[in-house]
Amino acid sequence: MIKWWHQMMKRGTNIVTNQPFFQKFTTANKQLYQQNIDLRNAVLRGPLGKLITPEEMMIEQNNQFYGITVTDVLVATFSTYQKNTATVRLVSFAVDMSYQQQGLGSRLFRWALDDFKKQGYQQVSLSARASAHEFYLKQGFKDVGNPTTNQYLGVIDFDMQYMI
Repeated sequence: MIKWWHQMMKRGTNIVTNQPFFQKFTTANKQLYQQNIDLRNAVLRGPLGKLITPEEMMIEQNNQFYGITVTDVLVATFSTYQKNTATVRLVSFAVDMSYQQQGLGSRLFRWALDDFKKQGYQQVSLSARASAHEFYLKQGFKDVGNPTTNQYLGVIDFDMQYMI
């Protein structure tokens, strides 16, 4: 029991006070993955009128997902895939609107960064929407090239990278 308690506390969990619980998951975890889809649709896609399609869900079947739950509800999430042996690609970072501006996104990224290091990655790459550009700059990402227009979503994207 004590070993379990220490493992939970090490992961950032406080089972008594419903503090954020950090976890890594895959699409095989149907409950968390569905919450991931719902959160991404609510925060990222719904406002653009472009909900995540079944085809897009098939593409991410091998992705690794990172998330924060509070009382078993996913409130922050993103997924990653290996771009090459040195680079992990971060996609679809979403934080529930009621949890934004509280530092959870930053905490989730820093927590995942430890996992990226353990996996031997040397950099993180992503395409950031203009609305999230400042957040990624604050995390230490640097712009790579000029902004482009995402034709599918109709938003301006900034290609960025973070050196681990």
